[in-house]
Amino acid sequence: MKSTQISLVQMQISYGRKDENLEKTTEMIERAISQAVPGVPHIVCLPELFSTGYDLKNAKLHAETIPEGRTTKFLQQTAIDHSIVLLASYIECWNEKYYNTAVVIDTNGILVGKYRKIHLFPIPIGTGNPPETTVFSIGEFYKSKTSFKTQSVNLGLLICFDLRFPEISRRIVLEGKVDLLVYLAEFPHPRCAIWKRLLQARAMENQIFVCGVNSVGSDFNFCGGSVAYDPYGNVLIEGSAEKEEILTTQLDPSLLKEVRTSLPSLKYRQPNYY
Repeated sequence: MKSTQISLVQMQISYGRKDENLEKTTEMIERAISQAVPGVPHIVCLPELFSTGYDLKNAKLHAETIPEGRTTKFLQQTAIDHSIVLLASYIECWNEKYYNTAVVIDTNGILVGKYRKIHLFPIPIGTGNPPETTVFSIGEFYKSKTSFKTQSVNLGLLICFDLRFPEISRRIVLEGKVDLLVYLAEFPHPRCAIWKRLLQARAMENQIFVCGVNSVGSDFNFCGGSVAYDPYGNVLIEGSAEKEEILTTQLDPSLLKEVRTSLPSLKYRQPNYY
């Protein structure tokens, strides 16, 4: 891992309005660029389903193929224009199935890979909205790419409800040899304290950097609190519960060696346990 800066775009997503969300995303990414240190590799993270929000009753209308779809093309051009790595989640259509899919777009606009959400939320979010389990198909762990090599860091990428299942994070760390885990989410009140505790736990137990980017807004009462932790579980940056903001911090790779040398817990595990 090289020294890397990461920006968490904590935004309010306009429910079902793709044009508005893409326009706002452009503005917020430009703000993130203005906060960045020139010449240092830069990763920008967007919340779960950033282009439409949880407008699942209209999932078929919003769904796109990847990489041919409009949203992928938008992300690719944005990455090229600003020489950044982009992480984002949106609705994918493939083989007449629908997925909550996250992508990694490199600085040259190349789609490094995608991850389809495995743990779908079983409770409806918002009145009249179906639960994810009735709209999306489940991503398959061993067929999904879960570690992604960028110019500065090997990272793992997961989505929202995946956070409650520590075994998937552990597998990614051990099998993918990642130094950074990123969770793209739309986590609501009153579970914001749980969101932060679980993210901190993932950082401490896996001795890696962990970042979680969340949305805000009154539509479904999303609770913000986007946050980054170092491998010790210390807070690097933390967002508010109510407002849109850009949170940018630098990840120091020397901390990884330091914590893994002082307490090499990743080595002390039973054979074939994971």
